[in-house]
Amino acid sequence: MEAEEFLNNYQYELETKVAESHQARMGNSRIKGEEDGKRNLPSIDDQFVTPFEHEIKSKYQADVEELYQNGKQVLDDLYDRHYQPIINELKDLDEDKITLLIQEAEDVKSRKLEELNGNHLDTIKDIENSPHYQGEKKRFEKIRKRWDEVSKKYGRQELNIHFKPYWAYILLLIAIGIAEFPLNNQVFLSFRETPLLTLIMSGVLVITLPFIAHAAGKILKQVKERKIYPFLLIILVVVIVSISYLTSVLRTNYVAELGAPEEELRLDQWTFFVIGIILFLVGTIASFFAHDESIEFTEVYHKFHREEENFLKIQQEANNKRASEKENFDQQRKAIQEEFTTKTENLKNKLQSLRNKKTEIAGNYDKVLACFQGLERRINNFCQEAIFHYRDTNLTFRNNHKQPNSWSEPVEGLVCYFHVFDELSKNPQKSKS
Repeated sequence: MEAEEFLNNYQYELETKVAESHQARMGNSRIKGEEDGKRNLPSIDDQFVTPFEHEIKSKYQADVEELYQNGKQVLDDLYDRHYQPIINELKDLDEDKITLLIQEAEDVKSRKLEELNGNHLDTIKDIENSPHYQGEKKRFEKIRKRWDEVSKKYGRQELNIHFKPYWAYILLLIAIGIAEFPLNNQVFLSFRETPLLTLIMSGVLVITLPFIAHAAGKILKQVKERKIYPFLLIILVVVIVSISYLTSVLRTNYVAELGAPEEELRLDQWTFFVIGIILFLVGTIASFFAHDESIEFTEVYHKFHREEENFLKIQQEANNKRASEKENFDQQRKAIQEEFTTKTENLKNKLQSLRNKKTEIAGNYDKVLACFQGLERRINNFCQEAIFHYRDTNLTFRNNHKQPNSWSEPVEGLVCYFHVFDELSKNPQKSKS
């Protein structure tokens, strides 16, 4: 039973039980005293104590015995379960032992930190040496070296193009193709083929003109790169002029079949020819400004930036893994350090903590002992009070009002036990009963 629990609850129950028993016995003493007094018992010459007084004393002695059994259990529990372990621990603990325990804790901390650091470095190496990361890194290093050579060779880092962005150039080619479609469709209507076949033939020219313009502009811009380029450019110009002239002739024939005046036919022929050439020139000029003059620089530029983008993504993933591992490493290292600090502080304060706890438990023990000693004295006083109450009532109701000779002797006290117990705060050794 804990000291606080006893002092808060059990003490009150014991005191109440003793008080109630005493009140009942006081009533019996009054009744028996009146009864024996009227009979003038015990007689004046009697030298022995009456059986009733022996009965009173035996009842209160039984209360003392019960109190002793219960109280001894509580005190033994406090001493054996709480006080003695602290005494034993204090015997085994001194400043040198604490210093040794702190050194052992530091060794454990160092071993844990060393193991943690080794695992951390291994994890970082695994991240950096992963096949995927190393493969992308080697490819990027290779193309970067090539890019450094090419950019140094040409003295620049960017493409020399003036038509930006590139998707606007693509939209312009599509617009040229769309502009060609109604003109070419009208030309092929003269063949009187099915609408689907007419549409296909028109579509061929719609695709061909922007494609030739794209190729011509690119070849013109990079004409110095290949010896064959000037000849290809001449061929493309001849082809586009021929196609434009042929389509203008076909359309003129189609218009002539519709009954147009002959003086207008030649004007229409040259008009459609010039329109075709203008669309070709627009596409060619756009292609010229949308491409760099160096094939080598363009290829290396695009490859470098593509590989750079891929490598940066992979590098970011590796950086994220490293950051996550570093955060986890820092948290574990902090936990190990905090564990060591807490353990060290506890060890440094352990002696004083044990001494304080010893003093606290001794104080609780002394409080409980004082309570039992007080109850024991109280029961003894109650016994004396009950006997004297019996004698006073007996004497009151006697006819002769004379006191028996047996009452001249002092009333012996009860056999008590707790008065031989010493307080732990004065004598750390447990009292023997």
